[in-house]
Amino acid sequence: MLIGHKHEIEQYLTELFSQINPEVIGNCYLVFGTVEKTAWRQNINHPKPLNKMRQHIHDFKSYQILRMTMDGWFREGQDPPVMEPPPSTHWIKK
Repeated sequence: MLIGHKHEIEQYLTELFSQINPEVIGNCYLVFGTVEKTAWRQNINHPKPLNKMRQHIHDFKSYQILRMTMDGWFREGQDPPVMEPPPSTHWIKK
């Protein structure tokens, strides 16, 4: 399972795509896999091209979107409202 803050993921996506394909910044996206931890750590200090990293990427078998609900007191039978993530400050179409 991947749990990450939307703004952190979008910051990394913006940095990556601003160099390789700026036109995709601001579009919808889906995180569909993960990178092996050792390959990820090595790539931090010694960046490799994407085609070399692909051999260390693994797809998720399934995914689901998690939404947080607001805390507080609610009437019996009343569902708490879902909290929407804050608007992006990085992943914005230009």
